[in-house]
Amino acid sequence: MIIYGLLLLFLASSLPIGPVEAKIIFLKQGWLHELELILYRLAPQETLVRLPQILVTLVNVYLYYRLSLRFLKPRLALFSAVLFSLLPAVLGAGVIVNEAPFIIFLTLVFLFLHFQNQIFAYIFALFLLFFDNSFSILFLSMALYYLYHKNYAWIYFFALFFSSVILFGFDVSGKPKTYFLDTFLLFSAIFSPLLFFYYFYVIYRILIKEDKNIIWFISATSFLFALVLSFRQRIYLIDFAPFAVIGTLLMVKIYFRTLRVRLRKYRRKHIVLFWVVLATLLGSDLLLIFHAQLFGTLFKEHHFAYRNYLGFAVVKKLKEHNLSCVSTPQRSLQAQLQFYGIFECPRRRLTLDKLKGLEVRYRGVFLGKIHVSNSNSKKTDVTKINITKE
Repeated sequence: MIIYGLLLLFLASSLPIGPVEAKIIFLKQGWLHELELILYRLAPQETLVRLPQILVTLVNVYLYYRLSLRFLKPRLALFSAVLFSLLPAVLGAGVIVNEAPFIIFLTLVFLFLHFQNQIFAYIFALFLLFFDNSFSILFLSMALYYLYHKNYAWIYFFALFFSSVILFGFDVSGKPKTYFLDTFLLFSAIFSPLLFFYYFYVIYRILIKEDKNIIWFISATSFLFALVLSFRQRIYLIDFAPFAVIGTLLMVKIYFRTLRVRLRKYRRKHIVLFWVVLATLLGSDLLLIFHAQLFGTLFKEHHFAYRNYLGFAVVKKLKEHNLSCVSTPQRSLQAQLQFYGIFECPRRRLTLDKLKGLEVRYRGVFLGKIHVSNSNSKKTDVTKINITKE
């Protein structure tokens, strides 16, 4: 756990603040915005504003181990917790400003209450209704779970689900467009590609021939609902991923049970596949850990942290020229600049251009050029930014 904590600290300190994080700190509303703004005012430093996510992720790994003990033997429960901690989604969410670690934490607390005293779980679910709209997936999962087991509690959780939809809304606006493949690829990134295929197999296998426990209902509902919804629109991953990763212990349970029922001489291919899948998972983690060193060696504009690097490189270039305030039409970039002490002012206009201006580089990799010009505060037109999109 200490090593894992140090790894999270290293990742948090080596990754510049991204546009989504900056928008949470400065532009959005809600409990996470208030928490992060307090930490930013204490010290505008990447590791500090990400400290809540780091601490909650460490707690989540321990709680997941305790949860796994209810379904697995101690050694397998420990392996389940380690596997959970190494998922790219868990590792990545633990080092950036986002809601996912808190959603996982509260879901685990809910599950422990469910196993100890269901009345307390019902009361806690009412609290979750007002805490975050993402818990609508949990309510739907619980409603289906109780309906499957012919327990009238399904009515209560369906009521919570519809209340959440009414309270926070459910966006189905815009022109219908399928994002099924995009969603499938996102989930493969959450688990790592080969592990995701096994996760998909486990969800399907339990659906058709295994006992369906509460963990399966939560994980399967979030995953399948996301896939169905993606036929119409792009999904918001934070609403689904925290519940999908809860199903990690199901993969451990099914794999080792499958291994045990086979004679030793027939286990070889399963063991080989196990190590291949584990190697791809560790490979995905290494790409995440050494993201900065690998930046520029692949397709830089498709690097997951490209916009983090771009904003940070712009800040460095502005400070090199003693510029402490600029304005840009990109609100997310403006928020990134604000985090690093470059505030908004109408008299200087910042534009990004590939052809003219000051070169912007990160670790020697060319990202583009910036141009800062004095502007009349009465003017309203701005030059388009053509390096990155809002």
